[in-house]
Amino acid sequence: MKETTVFFGATKSLSGVLTEPAGDRAGRPAVLLLNAGLLHRIGPNRMYVTIARRLAAAGFPVLRFDFSGLGESEPRRDDLTIEQSTLFEGCEAMDFLAASGVADGFVPMGLCAGAENAQRIAGHDPRVVGAVLIDGYAYRTLGFYVRHLGRRVLSGRTWRNFFTGQIAWRKALRVLPTGDEAPPGGGHAGGLNFVRVFPPKTACHAGLQALLARNVDLFLVYTGGGMEDYYNYPNQFGDAFPELRNHPRIRVKFIGSADHTFTLMSDQELLISAIDDWARTVLADSSDLPQRAVS
Repeated sequence: MKETTVFFGATKSLSGVLTEPAGDRAGRPAVLLLNAGLLHRIGPNRMYVTIARRLAAAGFPVLRFDFSGLGESEPRRDDLTIEQSTLFEGCEAMDFLAASGVADGFVPMGLCAGAENAQRIAGHDPRVVGAVLIDGYAYRTLGFYVRHLGRRVLSGRTWRNFFTGQIAWRKALRVLPTGDEAPPGGGHAGGLNFVRVFPPKTACHAGLQALLARNVDLFLVYTGGGMEDYYNYPNQFGDAFPELRNHPRIRVKFIGSADHTFTLMSDQELLISAIDDWARTVLADSSDLPQRAVS
């Protein structure tokens, strides 16, 4: 494979690394690895580097780049909002790869905010043929509440705090249904406190339906330790969106052992192997792909 530092965009202010497979892989879509929040394009624990190289070994070109103002990309000089600029720059990345003859179809991929940006880019640009959304939008279900409250009831710390009068009932009950379709802002992932505000479930459902109508393939990954305030069991996506359960263009994977940034190498390997398998079996004819190396 070959890795090249590239600069693109109207003013060449966006910086990235293009990882290309060896040999002629014309016709394969290119993967866009999008910043996970404010993290550099290497991703949490350098995970994006490993993903890019694994997918390139499978025959897919990968561009991992920094949005403006992050990593080595220059800040913007206009008044676009973050949502507008990430959408615009995602399209610029596709324009660059198409003009360079790398690919005509694209697969945005990202973790957390990267997943949210990937879903918005996929919904905006018809050149997108697939998307990988890691710890993206999630919607609570009855099954979520049963498991969430069940763990608290079985927790020795909960009972200890109850009998000592130290339990904070307002905090303990903050995830109970409020009548809103979207989870309330706030929560934690892997011990990191931050606010996440998702669009209403009806809006997310409509967006997913629009992608499926365009034959866009989707791979949704959720972590047990990273999304415990929003997603906590393997079948939650299907329960939240019954009409999309078992849809042939949607694959969902729950990695219960992983935290939000995939700190453990074993959890990283579970994720990367799952992405590699999805790409090989969904995005291309597996009979025409290079054999996966045995690690």
